[in-house]
Amino acid sequence: MHRLITLAFSHYNEKARWALERYAVPFREEPYLPFFCSMAVAISTRGRGGAADRASSKYSTPVLLAEDGRVLTDSTEIVRFAAGEDASSFLRPDVASLVDHYGDRLGPYTRLLAYWHVLRHPGMIEQLAEANVSRRQAGIFRGLLSLVRPNLNRLLNLSETGRDKAMGRLREERDAAAARLEENRYLCGDSFTAADLTFAALMAPVLCLTPEDGIGAVLPSIDALDEEARDLVEENRAHPAGRFALRMYAEERRPSGKPQSAPGDA
Repeated sequence: MHRLITLAFSHYNEKARWALERYAVPFREEPYLPFFCSMAVAISTRGRGGAADRASSKYSTPVLLAEDGRVLTDSTEIVRFAAGEDASSFLRPDVASLVDHYGDRLGPYTRLLAYWHVLRHPGMIEQLAEANVSRRQAGIFRGLLSLVRPNLNRLLNLSETGRDKAMGRLREERDAAAARLEENRYLCGDSFTAADLTFAALMAPVLCLTPEDGIGAVLPSIDALDEEARDLVEENRAHPAGRFALRMYAEERRPSGKPQSAPGDA
């Protein structure tokens, strides 16, 4: 069976997970937490990792270890693998261009906003750890949190300036997506493509989706958020592009419940 190494609650990983499940590709997910996932990637790729870009490092997830020995280290590459013969239409050139655009211009900013709010809530990152990975890994993560937190702040620019920039970029992308949807049911015409999957997956952190919505991870519940974070979620859910992402989960994402778990000692 294929192995999917993930940062459990990452939206880029949800993109890969969604594609694999949509095309009924059998896989076993091995979920990790921040920094733990980089070590898992380094080990599984024998130190090679993948290709770094503006949204990820050489040792970012997802990584798919295929049964035939191939190592896929990019979420779009995994989507193409999952789609198989359907990739020529599901990821045709105009779609692939929009997928890349969202990977560069949407995903980094919804990620920043999610971490900004999660790390401002005492105990929330620990709760997410317990809900998404093994008890042992979550316990080690809690013990190292004093080291993990400042590194996340530094790597993701979790500052008020970074937050404000992320909000501006998010609003630009929402409005652009909504304009595309004025004439079509989907982002690239009249059928569901990888562009729709990517947009919906990368919006997930600012919509606070639940496993019941179909997302393959546990995110914070809306009720657990403070007023500023709830306002962010409600703004996104009310926007036409946010409503579109919710519709994609309702119509195109098969509910998967909690993600398949790693071994107890992962």
